[in-house]
Amino acid sequence: MPKNQKIFAILENSLIALHGLILILVIGQDHIQLPSFLEVVGRMHPLLLHFPIVMLFLAALLFWFPDALGVNSRNAMKWLLLSALFFTGMTVLAGLFLSVEDGYVKEDFENHQWTGLLVFWLGTLWYWFWAKEKLSIAKGLSLVVLALVLATGHLGASLTHGEDFLFAPLKSERYLPQVSFEEALAFDHVIKPILDQKCISCHKEGKVKGELRMDEVQYILKGGEMGPAIDMQDLENSQILIHILYPLEDEYHMPPKGKPQLTETELALIQSWILDSAHFEKKLTAYNPESEFIALSKEKFASKDIKSYSFEAASTKTITGLNNDYRKVVAIYPDSPGLRVTFFGKNQFNPNTIDDLKKVKEQVVELNFQNMPLKDEDLQKIANYPNIELLNLNFTGIEGNNLRELKNLKNLTHLSLSGNPLSEAAFESLKDFSQLKNLYVWTNKNADAIASLKSHLPNTNIEGGFQDNGTLYQLNAPQIEFEKSIFTDNAEVTLKHPIGTVKIFYTLDNTMPDSSNHQVYSGPISLNKNTTLRARAFADGWLGSTEKQAVFFSSKIQPDSYKLTFPPSESYKGNGALTLFDLEKGDEDFGTGKWLGFQDTPFEIQMDFKSPQSLQNIAFSTLAAVGSYIFPPSKVEVWIKTHNTDWKLIDTQKPEQPTGNRDRMLQMFETNINQSEVTAIKAKLTPVNPLPKWHPGAGSKGWVFIDEILIN
Repeated sequence: MPKNQKIFAILENSLIALHGLILILVIGQDHIQLPSFLEVVGRMHPLLLHFPIVMLFLAALLFWFPDALGVNSRNAMKWLLLSALFFTGMTVLAGLFLSVEDGYVKEDFENHQWTGLLVFWLGTLWYWFWAKEKLSIAKGLSLVVLALVLATGHLGASLTHGEDFLFAPLKSERYLPQVSFEEALAFDHVIKPILDQKCISCHKEGKVKGELRMDEVQYILKGGEMGPAIDMQDLENSQILIHILYPLEDEYHMPPKGKPQLTETELALIQSWILDSAHFEKKLTAYNPESEFIALSKEKFASKDIKSYSFEAASTKTITGLNNDYRKVVAIYPDSPGLRVTFFGKNQFNPNTIDDLKKVKEQVVELNFQNMPLKDEDLQKIANYPNIELLNLNFTGIEGNNLRELKNLKNLTHLSLSGNPLSEAAFESLKDFSQLKNLYVWTNKNADAIASLKSHLPNTNIEGGFQDNGTLYQLNAPQIEFEKSIFTDNAEVTLKHPIGTVKIFYTLDNTMPDSSNHQVYSGPISLNKNTTLRARAFADGWLGSTEKQAVFFSSKIQPDSYKLTFPPSESYKGNGALTLFDLEKGDEDFGTGKWLGFQDTPFEIQMDFKSPQSLQNIAFSTLAAVGSYIFPPSKVEVWIKTHNTDWKLIDTQKPEQPTGNRDRMLQMFETNINQSEVTAIKAKLTPVNPLPKWHPGAGSKGWVFIDEILIN
């Protein structure tokens, strides 16, 4: 037998053997236990699959155009097709071995598996019918096989790189969720899109590599076989951070080599977000504006939203010269020539300063005069800035009789006129502003004026505020303004609301203000003790507002010495015990150094006085951040020691525990003492252990976080 015929016979017999072995594996797939060396063969699947793809297409080329290549096409065709089918069978075999490894769920790869099997089976039929000279059937099968190769490749790429891998570059940005920087959440709008693109394909429902899911927050917090994906107790050693920072060649590097990798910016975003306490519900605007995470996030939003302009940028020297205590001039985005101008200080405002901006009149695209006292004739000055896109004239006092001066600002798309006594002439002028996309005219004008305006500007989004058409709308919550939340003598608190005619109800005893339980705000509130202030706004024709709350702490007495029984965690040690008496209130970001964290031991402290004190109460300022394993203490205990007695337990509290995930909360636990001759106080706050079953960290220890102790 000629050598070529022997090789062809070997390949044909190998195909028969592969078909039998593959059929057995498909039938018994759910019960296979592979030895280690076959697992290695399985992991060769991504390497092998490239050979049959190329060879099948070359074989089809010879099959359909036998005379075009000028070779012995029949032998070449037979050689190529048999070799292609052999490698196809080996690829399918390796894929079946790979599919039984831990981390793969059958439903996730089933379509890919069956299209691959069909390529092998129908490819073999293609060869058989060709060998039998039944060319019409063979040609039809060749087209089906090539189509299945494309489908199998697409399904495999989706399995490996994510469902949208193939067509993602063709998707238009306009179909992606849009949100402004001011409204964006750090996780939802910056971090999650990166995880969706680079991580979810291997860590989602149906495919849980390393027992880790990353498609929902609760599973990220729970972690996988190597521990917490984000370790709130030791952020630097979070598994996400460890694995994305491994060298690319390392087997533990994520994403694995061969898959789309994180860009330098994406890597820096994830790293800076995790090291900045890994907040899942925090807005970008709540972060330190100087932080690396915010700088990177701004670039991300700028690259999405930035608009190109035909005019040149103003010089840095010119912009610097225009900035002062009552006016801020900045680029709307980094490196943008467009400028945003904001005026401050109502009492110091002079309309003539508008003319100062003539040096940059081409570059000014946003002007904010909110709460500045303007006159209608000042609108003529504003009309000299041809490229204005956004103009805020809220609460400026204008009647709008000269609004027609702004009609020719062709780039003006956002105009805010709320809170002004707009005249009928103003509404008539606005009907010609067809260039507007958004118009805000919250005013006391009747519904007819707003309705008429809407009919003339059908393509403009017009917000006219409350119109009495029988529908009730809910008021915004009032604003609580104060200088410090911790005070030694007293604190002055001001309540405000953007609608000046509302009534603000408030309480100082931590109860909900309503129609039967409230005080009516009439001026600044003076506080001289620990207080939880809760406020709501009410007005005729409106639903009562949501609640606004603030906690204030009085600290009139400080111990002469104090000592912690157990040191705080190294990750959250602040300035030690001094942190508890520095009158610096921590916020919801527990990684700022203003909080002490305790997990393995309770928070326990003894405070001593050189001379006996008459004490009324003691309060402990704590934080609850359920998603970060920080719970209210399971128990609060307070002892006192007097000049004549030994230690005496005076209070035991068992704070109410959360029953599900909730927003971060600042909390205060207060104990009444009402005792004279006190020489020492001892307090103990015990962490929750174990965490409840509903929590992703169920069974592990909770944390207690405390930032201040207030004694009065």
